[in-house]
This record gives sequence, C-alpha cells and structure tokens, in this order.
Amino acid sequence: MKKAIIICLGMFLLLAGCSNGKTKETLASSSEGNASSNSLVSESKSQSTSNSAQATTSKTAEHLNSQETSTSDGNREYPYEVSLNELKSEGAFTRNGMNIPQRIELTFEEDTQGIASFINTGPEREYVTSFAISYQSIPTKAIRIFSAETNEIRTVYVNTELVLGNRLSSDQGRDMSGNLYVFINKSGNLSLATPNYAGNVETKDFDIMLEYLPK
Repeated sequence: MKKAIIICLGMFLLLAGCSNGKTKETLASSSEGNASSNSLVSESKSQSTSNSAQATTSKTAEHLNSQETSTSDGNREYPYEVSLNELKSEGAFTRNGMNIPQRIELTFEEDTQGIASFINTGPEREYVTSFAISYQSIPTKAIRIFSAETNEIRTVYVNTELVLGNRLSSDQGRDMSGNLYVFINKSGNLSLATPNYAGNVETKDFDIMLEYLPK
C-alpha cells in the first residue's frame, strides 16, 4: 500500500514538473513574441518618422526652389516696358485727325531727359509746341485707347511713361498737358498713347487716349 502511495506521489510530482516547464516555455515564447512585435512596431514607427522627415525636407526644398524660380525666372517686373533705346530708334509718331497734333517727335539727348514736340500741320505752315519730358518705368497699368487706324476702343497694358515737364516753346495756344505712354502693339511695333487732345467725347470716355504709330 505504501509503495502504491509513493508511486502515485512520484508520478504527481513528475507531472507537476512537466507542466511547470511547459508554462515557462509558453511564457518565454510569449515574451519573445511580444519583444519581436514591439521591435517591429518600433521599426515601423522609425521608418514612418524617417519618411515623414524626408517628405518635409522635400516639400521645404520644393517651396524654396519655387520661390527662387519665381524671383529669378518669373515674369519681369515690367513685362510691357519699352526700352529707351527702342524709343530713340523711332523718334516720331503720327496720327490723322482734326484738332490734334498730326505728328509728335521725341528726342532724348541727356539719358532719360528729352523733348516732346507736338506738331500741327496748318494750310500754310506747321505749328510746334515743345515740352520737356522724362522717361520712366512704372508698375503695370491698363489704359484705354482709340486705335490709330480704326478708332476702335481697346485696352492695353503699359510700363513706360513719358512725364511732361515745363513747356519750352509754343507758337500755338493749344493745351498739350498730360503724360504719354509707350507700348509694343500686336504688330510688334511701338505705339504712343496720348491724351485725347480733341476732347470730342462724352464725360465717361475722358480717360480714353489716342494711339499714334511710328512715322
């Protein structure tokens, strides 16, 4: 009877030892699995952070490049500007009409300072009024003009202004006040825009200027 009890007790202890070993193995395996899982999560977060940093760096670089391109390679500050040399190469502009100068001559002898001569052709002789003018570039401005050949009203953009100064000489009593503008027309030639010296328009059209073309 004692032997049977001893044998049963031995078997119980043996089974308990095996069960405890398996539990430890299970816990160890679970711990290793958790460690592996945590490692993968950590690697994933690290990779995500790295990608995010790279994306941020890339976007920052693109933004800076965009700013640099916009500043250095974008449109010029004065896209409709007519250079002083281009203006000097023309010299005279004409337009047919009554009560207006039929010809305007521009001369520049001292850099941007020059003279504008407004010439009216009479039956017997020409009448000339001259003003000092200064050439300058201005921010883009939209103006309306009566087209030289068709008298059609159209809008053009200008960056070049000729500012009228003092009257230098006159053999006629006409008012030629008001600044002039120069631009390149659709034909690739220069156009000169002047106030409407005839004044034969309604009040709402007082701003519309006259287009003169090179002689």
